[in-house]
Amino acid sequence: MKALLDFIPLLAFFYVAKTQGVLAGAGAILIATVAVAAIHLMTQRGRLTKQQVVTLVLTVVFCGLTLLFHDEIYLKWKSTVINGVFAAALLISVLVGKPLLEMAMKSVFSLTKSGWNKLTLAWVGYFILMAGLQYYFAFYTSEQTWINFKSYGWLPFMLVFIVGQFVILKNHLNPEITDDKTKK
Repeated sequence: MKALLDFIPLLAFFYVAKTQGVLAGAGAILIATVAVAAIHLMTQRGRLTKQQVVTLVLTVVFCGLTLLFHDEIYLKWKSTVINGVFAAALLISVLVGKPLLEMAMKSVFSLTKSGWNKLTLAWVGYFILMAGLQYYFAFYTSEQTWINFKSYGWLPFMLVFIVGQFVILKNHLNPEITDDKTKK
């Protein structure tokens, strides 16, 4: 349910940008992101994850600037910056010896320190790739091509990456999780 909620702002942007233009789409994604954050606050005991906070703050800033100055350049930078922030945060976490993915997923996967570093660096690479693709489509293609990529064009990249992660990580499930499944 939580993951489906996170798609609402993209759907709002896609529909409104296609029918009413990019500036109206910026308003739609802003309103939808704030609404989704409010729902997350209610369902997550008054707290947002760090990723949700970063996404909310950057969406408010970039969409707000887009609407304030009536210039889509700010909205075009939003996805590139968000992906860059996530890549930088993950890279810094590896460099300081505390991979964020280990903290987030250690109850699900059993990996060595080297394994957590490699997994986190793989995500750094993914976010860098996505930042580059977002930048390319925003600034080197037509507006409609950019809208399409921003709305759903990135999905195949994410699916390939996630499936690849599953193939690699399926043999590293935490033994407690696999023991619980065999007991049922």
